Parts: sequence; structure tokens; C-alpha cells
Amino acid sequence: LEPHDSYYIGSNIFYTYIVQNGWWEMRIKQKTKEGYFKYAARLKEQILRGRFSEDIQEKFVQMLEYFGQSPIIVRSSSLLEDNFGNAFSGKYESVFCVNQGTTQERYQAFEKALKTVYASTMNEDALSYRAARGLLEADEQMAILVQRVSGDYHGENFFPHIAGVG
Repeated sequence: LEPHDSYYIGSNIFYTYIVQNGWWEMRIKQKTKEGYFKYAARLKEQILRGRFSEDIQEKFVQMLEYFGQSPIIVRSSSLLEDNFGNAFSGKYESVFCVNQGTTQERYQAFEKALKTVYASTMNEDALSYRAARGLLEADEQMAILVQRVSGDYHGENFFPHIAGVG
């Protein structure tokens, strides 16, 4: 067992990202019965192309500096998926980042991973799952858990100690 070595990025960052990029109105339309699937694909595309504020970018870089060159995983941590009675396993993305290279290269890979997890809230599979469980009205507040991957280097290759869902 190892002590936990992770960062939690709260759902307030998800909301800030949506608002600062001008998509709040589209998100509200997507939350309606008529717009639930209609606006999801467009919102997903926008989420993948948005920009984080400089202040948030700086905090992400500080987090990456903490992890150094260690591999990390960017995982979803939403209120609905972590709620009792819902098994969202596999509905949202988790992205492994090798976290190697310059600070800029590592940041770009991290940002792409983060956007991928955020965009997965608009995956048709996740939307259908929420609809089937009567969660259309529920607000999906996506937070992120960034964890150092436990493992060892063997030559140039890194191998996690174990992988899977427990």
C-alpha cells in the first residue's frame, strides 16, 4: 500500500471552463428534453477545442511540476458516477499520460486528456445511461482526479504494478 498521491480538480473548474468559453447557454439547451441529444455532439466538439484561463493553466503546470516525469492518469470523478445506485463504470473516459518531455509537451498532453474526460460527459453512451435511470434533470458535475501511476521502470519501459477496476 502507498499513501495517496493525487490531485483533485473540482467541478467548479468544469463550470468555469464552460462559462469562460461561452457555452453556458448551449449547455442549458442541452439539459432540456428536446436538446438532450441534439446539442450533445456540438457541445462535445466545443469542449475538446476550448481554452483554459491563464490562471488555471498556471495551476495545472504547478501540478505537473509536482509529479515531475512520473506517468499520471486523468480520471473522471462526477457526482452521478460516484453516487449510490449508479454504476457509471466505463461511461466516462480515463486517460493515461506518459508525462514525459518538456513542460510544454507534458502540459499539452495533460490538457488534451482533461478535455477528453470533460467531453465524455456528452458521450451518447453516458447520456443514454443517464436517461435510462431517470437522471435527465440531474446536473452532471464533472470533477477530475489526477493520480500518479504506481509502477516501476524496467529499462526504458514503465510498468504499473497492477491495473483494472476493483
